[in-house]
Amino acid sequence: MKEYIIKKLLLLIPTVLAITFLVFSMMQFIPGDPIFLLLGDMYDQRQADELRREHGLDKPLIVQYAWWLARLVQGDWGRSIFTHRPVLDDIVYRIPISLELIVLSMLLALLIAVPAGVISAIRPYTALDYSVMTLAMVGVSMPDFFLGILLFLLFSLTLGWLPVQGYVPMADGVINHFSHLVLPAVALGLARCAILTRLIRASMLEVVKLDYVTTARAKGVVEFLVVNKHALKNALIPTITVLGLQIGFLIGGAIVIEAVFGIPGLGTFGVQGIIKRDYQQVQGFILIVALMFVFSNLLVDISYAYFDPRIRYEGRGK
Repeated sequence: MKEYIIKKLLLLIPTVLAITFLVFSMMQFIPGDPIFLLLGDMYDQRQADELRREHGLDKPLIVQYAWWLARLVQGDWGRSIFTHRPVLDDIVYRIPISLELIVLSMLLALLIAVPAGVISAIRPYTALDYSVMTLAMVGVSMPDFFLGILLFLLFSLTLGWLPVQGYVPMADGVINHFSHLVLPAVALGLARCAILTRLIRASMLEVVKLDYVTTARAKGVVEFLVVNKHALKNALIPTITVLGLQIGFLIGGAIVIEAVFGIPGLGTFGVQGIIKRDYQQVQGFILIVALMFVFSNLLVDISYAYFDPRIRYEGRGK
């Protein structure tokens, strides 16, 4: 397992380098001049040239990329053109907020999807199964932002049970903190829950027909143990694979959900940078989101190898 993890970490190096190059290259095709936007009506050519030299925008692109990459490694992600704050400081402040929302959403999805998928699989083609699959179909079809708006209108504006918008730090009270995250987490997690429920059901229907499950039942093993100890572990293997992709969708969905509920996470940070055409801010945002996606998939690969030992021995056998 240790060798497998080291191999995966080494493979991340060219991946991360490719991501940095793509992020830098993409920013060069964004229309508009950030210096012109910064100066506005006070635009002066001499002052504009000084700002370009200050931010390194007068250098060849390959030199700009090399300097940018060197600063990234040193922890200098540049400064916002408009606020003059270090981009990394803003990211460090906002990333725990977004990660908390993503983790809560995924936990909610798993807590509902695993039992719902298992129950639906062990009672196939019954009224309960059809009800679960119908709800899952509705969940898959409903966009995150639309569900978020519906929840916002119902539980915040109409019923007044939960706060309207905003974010409250944990230090200001645990209940107050989580009450502001309930609706965003539900809106973000229900679509993932629907997808995972359908996948777990399909995997369980295949696994329960295998010989070792039939043998366990023939030996008189309690049905609860047959399902949870023998069937569920193997049924979760394809689910773990899809989980990596869903984490990527969660990261993307969190951007919209944060905008809907006024949460000061990475999503609002990125949107503000795009609107202002703040190159440094947008570069930092895209890079951190891409890195989150890459490392979340690394964790999924490691989990996959843990549940299925054949994966980590595959390369050794060849």
